[in-house]
Amino acid sequence: MNRFKLISCVVDDYDPVNTALIQAAEIARRHQAKLRVLTVIKKPDGALINLIKEKDALEKTWQALKSTKQKHLDSLLATHCQGIKTESALLSGISFIEIIRDVLQFQPDMLVKCSQNVSWLKRLFGGDDMHLLRKCPCPILMLKPGHIEPCLNILATVDVMDESFKEDSEYRVQDQLNTLVLEYASVFALSESSELHIGSVWDAFGENFLRYGTFAHASEEKIHNYVQETQAEYSDKLNALCKQLKTLIGEDALDYIQPIAHLVKGLPEKEIPLMVTKYDVDLIVMGTVARTGIPGLFIGNTAEAILEQVQCSVLAIKPRGFETPVTLND
Repeated sequence: MNRFKLISCVVDDYDPVNTALIQAAEIARRHQAKLRVLTVIKKPDGALINLIKEKDALEKTWQALKSTKQKHLDSLLATHCQGIKTESALLSGISFIEIIRDVLQFQPDMLVKCSQNVSWLKRLFGGDDMHLLRKCPCPILMLKPGHIEPCLNILATVDVMDESFKEDSEYRVQDQLNTLVLEYASVFALSESSELHIGSVWDAFGENFLRYGTFAHASEEKIHNYVQETQAEYSDKLNALCKQLKTLIGEDALDYIQPIAHLVKGLPEKEIPLMVTKYDVDLIVMGTVARTGIPGLFIGNTAEAILEQVQCSVLAIKPRGFETPVTLND
């Protein structure tokens, strides 16, 4: 399954082992895709301008910096991208904005980047990472620093509880997003011979009120039956989603990866990070927003809470119809 035709990759100075480039190059080889390699240079700021006051000298310094960066980029491509059709680009400005603008212009199938690993905040993703996860329209593979090996265990997270409104006559947004998550997770599981886990979290709406509410009078038997029926409903939905994989990737591929489904009761922001730890997950594939057309809603609260906790690589998927607030022009 060649899901990828063009892959964009961001090369950063804080990624000394070239995690993103190594992984992006390997994915490009597997899928016979073209690789576009980006690096972003910060424009001269006030301090440098004050230090080098002559305009000509400032321009020469800027050109020398770009030349040095380009030579470094060329060297990396020669080392890591043999046998791959590649192109490179030096961008200047605010990193996440310029990256998203490049994505809008060239329409890659996926963006690959190494996370900033903000260790003093005890989280994997830095400010630019979160901006990209919230606002970049294409799928983003945000890698844990040093993650250059194939994935052993992948967790695809799907939401079987969402009852979002229909935006067209055929699909609900969450249904589309669940399908995309499964498809991308399967692509990686097949190409890297990974164990694929499909995880979903559920709860029985109003259960605590029914049990402990002041005005609740339902018997324990009725509450138990309600919870059991709710679990069965969500279990059926999860099984139906898993069966979609046969259509998406084919029966032979499905028999090969043999995904394992997990339906866990609780809160997603608590249970999904626990699944990551329990199953030694090195890549989590997740949707980052469930609805489109809501101004300012770039990433769901649950997805953000999960991203704040996990310490593994993440493949973040946006729903079809997502529109970034970043534009090609100022």
